[in-house]
Amino acid sequence: MKEIRFDLHVHSYYSNDCKSKPEDIIKEAKNRGLAGLAITDHNSIKFHQNGHNDDQLIIIPGVEISTKSGHIIGLGIKETIQKYLTIEETIEKINDQNGLPIASHPFDFTRKGIGKKIYGLKEIVVETMNGASPFNSFNVKAQKWAEKAKLPVTGGSDSHRVKDIGMAYTILEQEITTLDELIELIRKRKTKSAGTHLSLYEKIIRAFQIHL
Repeated sequence: MKEIRFDLHVHSYYSNDCKSKPEDIIKEAKNRGLAGLAITDHNSIKFHQNGHNDDQLIIIPGVEISTKSGHIIGLGIKETIQKYLTIEETIEKINDQNGLPIASHPFDFTRKGIGKKIYGLKEIVVETMNGASPFNSFNVKAQKWAEKAKLPVTGGSDSHRVKDIGMAYTILEQEITTLDELIELIRKRKTKSAGTHLSLYEKIIRAFQIHL
């Protein structure tokens, strides 16, 4: 049986550190055999406000929010959430929209993960495979914490280049057609993460290419 893969951490040119065009993102996601993806631009929901959709791909609205202590993804978010709130306030805002809070790359201190703050959070999803982490040890640590705390998990490429889409992803236990079904599967811990990550060399090259 073919794996049902969703890349739940993708950036577009609505993020200030990314040049990926919506049409190119959608094309590459289909080429990679993804069933869907979440566009999680930095503090922006313009991708979704501007109606970028596709009949063959499930596109999930989302946002990567800058809190006072690091990054939190809000999955299913359709209204802007203020930057630089506390983690707890940000999670509350996400829940108010019936969204799903995800700690993105929580132990990656090079990329504004929330670090030890995650230990005090009970209602959180853990991104346990992040394709842009320069060291896989960050992902391993996130996976171990999710297992110990019995928290749901996701995976995503954190792609800022089209070519990186789908390199890390979330595997679903069953097919879904709606956002609500996806959130329910994640909350019930019926997902797992997989894929690979950029090497430190690739990470440096990517950063250079983004800012050309």
